[in-house]
Amino acid sequence: MGVTSGRARRSHLAMLFAASLCLMVTLAGCGAGAAVSTPPAGHAASIAISNTSTVKVFDPSVGAPLPNDRIVAAYGIVGGGEYNGPASNLQMLDAYLPTLQDLGKQYAALDPTHPVQLALDLVVNVIQQCSQFPKWCASSTDDATIQSYITYCQQHHLLLFFDLQLGVEPVSEAVVDQLQPYLQKYDFTELALDTEFHFPNNPQGYAEAAGYPCCLGWMNASEVNWAINYLAQTSLQYHLPRKVLVIHEWNSAVLPDKDKITLNPNVSVVLQSDGFGFVDNKLGDYQAFVQQDLIEYGGYKLFIPYPGDPDYDIPFQSPQDVMRLFPQPLFVSYQ
Repeated sequence: MGVTSGRARRSHLAMLFAASLCLMVTLAGCGAGAAVSTPPAGHAASIAISNTSTVKVFDPSVGAPLPNDRIVAAYGIVGGGEYNGPASNLQMLDAYLPTLQDLGKQYAALDPTHPVQLALDLVVNVIQQCSQFPKWCASSTDDATIQSYITYCQQHHLLLFFDLQLGVEPVSEAVVDQLQPYLQKYDFTELALDTEFHFPNNPQGYAEAAGYPCCLGWMNASEVNWAINYLAQTSLQYHLPRKVLVIHEWNSAVLPDKDKITLNPNVSVVLQSDGFGFVDNKLGDYQAFVQQDLIEYGGYKLFIPYPGDPDYDIPFQSPQDVMRLFPQPLFVSYQ
């Protein structure tokens, strides 16, 4: 019994010793941890703060065309004729480029506070007869042709606006199915919506598109807002400069709920006064659509006189004439 009691006592003492040792190790470990986690002081603290402050948040306004610059664009419809605008094919565009460059210099001289960026306003989705294009009453440009324009813009430092007429195709489907890869990849690609040629994707809209030009198209604010939010998300996700959305308006009926268009700080929205004709009528449209009912920035379109084509401006306005508009347009295109 004495032997058993002695063994038990020694075992108990060993356990106490082990427990004490563990306690000392634990306390030492806590002390070491506290020393490591102590915030740096003095010069070390300033270095830590400096290193933290170098982390930059992406800003889509850096490199954005608007509102710092003015955009002067050559308009065109892919595959169209001369009267559809000088950007309708690359051969005509090559011939017109010196004129576009000269126009850019004139606008820059008239307003040195806004450097000029040259651009193409290119219709890549064209309204067509529904009997020939039954799905959307519109045709789309093939990828190879779009890529040829992208290459041209890269070579000549041009912005490229993908302009959509749509027929009955929803804005979201046209952008995602056809244009998304280009809008996400290239920092010089932008978007334009031609409201006159857009109809609702329903039986009534299809019937009206089939009868065009008997019926005037229109676009609801919900589709415009989708485009604005999509472009904003694209810039933020892919770290691209803030993109530009151009909205054509030549008649108040083409934007029936214009007051519901909602701006986004990460997209620049241009309301372009469209339409050819006598200058007094064009000035009245600009006053009604832009001056009195401006969304964000003003745009203005001019129609170049071509032999045999009656659809042009009378008289044809000079850059000096255009700059007399109020507010001065930050987007000017030539068809």
